[in-house]
Amino acid sequence: MAKEYSPSKGQTFLEKLSQLEQFTETEQKQKILEMNEIIDRMNNFELLIVFNPEIFNKIRKMIEEKKLTLENAILLLKHAGFWNALKDMPIHEFGKSSLENRFEKMIVEEEKKNEEKNEKLLVDLCECYLLLSNGLALTNIVSIIVPCLLKAALNKEENEEAQKEVEMALLALKNLGMWKHVEQELYLDKTIEIIKYHQEHYNLTRLAYQPAWQFLIFRFCKDKSLEELIANELHFAREAIKE
Repeated sequence: MAKEYSPSKGQTFLEKLSQLEQFTETEQKQKILEMNEIIDRMNNFELLIVFNPEIFNKIRKMIEEKKLTLENAILLLKHAGFWNALKDMPIHEFGKSSLENRFEKMIVEEEKKNEEKNEKLLVDLCECYLLLSNGLALTNIVSIIVPCLLKAALNKEENEEAQKEVEMALLALKNLGMWKHVEQELYLDKTIEIIKYHQEHYNLTRLAYQPAWQFLIFRFCKDKSLEELIANELHFAREAIKE
């Protein structure tokens, strides 16, 4: 029997999205926080219905026409991507949209900058791209995204805001899955440092620590040379029992 779709939350979300261009940047941010609360109440089916290629294309157009600031668009998209990763629910529709290509170009352009590079923006773009694309379309920018997000995940500050950013970075990296090959020099040293530091200081939340391990185990599926490191140096069996 087909599952019924209740349009109420989805329609409310779409109405609020269409109304965003009427507001100032500050007002937009408040409205997006309200939209994020609607996302929190959506089930998997509702999220898949709402986040279709048309919606992503609409967001891209709003950004380019300056009807929605990039910062506010990221606030919305990161929240959707967070639930995508947390519920392990692929939003493959992002890969069919022009927004994915736009974000990919922005990541490349931002990375090329030197002194003018906005590190926070680059992290935000990489998180949005990977959280929503699930790594399926990731090709030439893997060498940008992986080091960028691991650098963000190495933040050892213990305040709540920093912990949330670390969680987001590691959840995004987990979305690479096991099908995407990543060269060891891009990830190994930093991933080891993240895991070992937590084993000594317990600085990560559980929501961050498990994806760190998952990211490494997924690399093991492609690279069996990691077996000794995972088993002996990082004590996988002991950590798995603890978790």
